[in-house]
Amino acid sequence: MEPILLYGVPAGSSMGLVAAFERVGQPYRLCRVDMLTEMKNDAYASINGRQETPVLITDEGRVLTETMAIAAWLEARDTQRRISFDPRSPEADRMHQLMAFVNTGFTAAFTPLWAAYEMESAEPVLLATLRDFGRKAVTERHDLLEAMIVDTAFLVGDRLTLADTTLIGVARWAEFHQAVDGAAYGLPQTGRLAAQDRKRSGRAICAGHRGRRKAGGFGRLPWPYCAGRGH
Repeated sequence: MEPILLYGVPAGSSMGLVAAFERVGQPYRLCRVDMLTEMKNDAYASINGRQETPVLITDEGRVLTETMAIAAWLEARDTQRRISFDPRSPEADRMHQLMAFVNTGFTAAFTPLWAAYEMESAEPVLLATLRDFGRKAVTERHDLLEAMIVDTAFLVGDRLTLADTTLIGVARWAEFHQAVDGAAYGLPQTGRLAAQDRKRSGRAICAGHRGRRKAGGFGRLPWPYCAGRGH
């Protein structure tokens, strides 16, 4: 069987992994999961007890969760090094460094904004406090990331790698929460990469929705088909 990547909507960070799978070009399938209506139940918990995305059901039927673990799985199979580098190279070290930064402090900065999003019925003062704190934290982390980025077309050199796909899966949250205006805060790299994500992952999902093979993908599977398939 082909690997199945379960990605979440709305605005799941797993969209970056969709872009990574497309770039590698090996066979895989997509399964869309609505995080608001299809995740908080026993069927999904049987695949991921934490009831989160992303989830990868490997070609051997094993379940693998967490963005960094799935990225490492994909890196090990990227034999043509389309989204990675030789494991002992300086480029690989930098790629892993940037992936780790994005997956820790950068991602965590959005926590207050997601909390406010999920508790719309709370007191207005509490929501305003969460959103203000979250926007300040996101802006700070964007600034730190921009300081780490050198003047290259992508985060590590002149081509898209797992560092970029890890970032673009999360950077799109800034627009979703209206947290950071790239033009106002001078964030050319993250804004450009988020735009690339919309194009690349959007093409992959549209191809899957129409049931056509595009690059490595073989189309999108319905959630009921994926439920209970992994072990």
